[in-house]
Amino acid sequence: APGLMPEILSNRNIATYNLNQTRVKRLFGPLLSFKALVGLRIDLLHVHHVPLWQRIWQAAKLAKIPVVLTEHAKFSISRSNKLQEACRRASEAVNCFTTVSKYLKDYFVKEINIPEESITVIPNGVDTSRFAPGPKNGVLRDLLPDKFAGKVLISVGRLTEAKDQMTLLSAIEMLKKQGRNIYLILVGDGELRKPLENEIAEKNLKGCVFLAGSRSDVYQLLPGVDAFILSSKREGFPMSILEAMAAGLPVIATEVGGIPEVIKDGQNGILVPPQDQNSLANAICRVLDDSEFASNLARRARITVEQNYSIQAVTEAYSKIYLSIFQRNPS
Repeated sequence: APGLMPEILSNRNIATYNLNQTRVKRLFGPLLSFKALVGLRIDLLHVHHVPLWQRIWQAAKLAKIPVVLTEHAKFSISRSNKLQEACRRASEAVNCFTTVSKYLKDYFVKEINIPEESITVIPNGVDTSRFAPGPKNGVLRDLLPDKFAGKVLISVGRLTEAKDQMTLLSAIEMLKKQGRNIYLILVGDGELRKPLENEIAEKNLKGCVFLAGSRSDVYQLLPGVDAFILSSKREGFPMSILEAMAAGLPVIATEVGGIPEVIKDGQNGILVPPQDQNSLANAICRVLDDSEFASNLARRARITVEQNYSIQAVTEAYSKIYLSIFQRNPS
């Protein structure tokens, strides 16, 4: 798949195999996958997303390999009766079905009629030693205008309709008209890059918004930033807010998906309605104008991640699942 992950895995000497569909794979997919699974001597298969499970479940069944399935979002599933039926089949077929948020589990239980006991919630986790508070550094300064002395905001996510960076740009335009000395860094890439570039030009925001593209050094950009913003219309359980919270930033995010499970408004972050530029602009002002409030949000955010969303906690939870499956399937 495109993106940074293949490079990251390669740097860690982890082999990758491309599952992109070709004509041959569509015709002989299960047999080819079966051969690959057996050849790799796989003891357990952990599949992310139901559509991928659909493509490999037959091969795993033939090879008698136990399967853990994790689902991260519901948008595609909610729009497809076939995928909803696949979810029901998967919940009965796999050894363990997990979701990354209670919000997502509730959807499967209430809307797809999957038994509650069939789903385990294991939230995403963050490496809290890598994503940690720190001073403004050279990596961040390289992205700022020369001698910039204002407030720096950052948003991390694919440039897509779901992330709704357009509303964020409207909020930034409002703040600029108020005379605010701010600079927004948008990290990520996607199909809306060109429309966003046009919107930045139209709103005369070139001097205070920078499209940084996809980057593998987000953990180095976050320290020293004044606030993190996520303006999504819909979400599952975004890693980006966990990373920002771990870095000790005040986080402003929309009240969608699993986000309210992590952020308690006014305590460890600020929640705003989606597609509401006024509320978003007001929340940004609140954080930038009250340093004590912002500092308390950031401190509690870090504690929240350390206590509930560390990579160690997630690793331990999945390790227990894997071990229990091996105990039930010793061969």
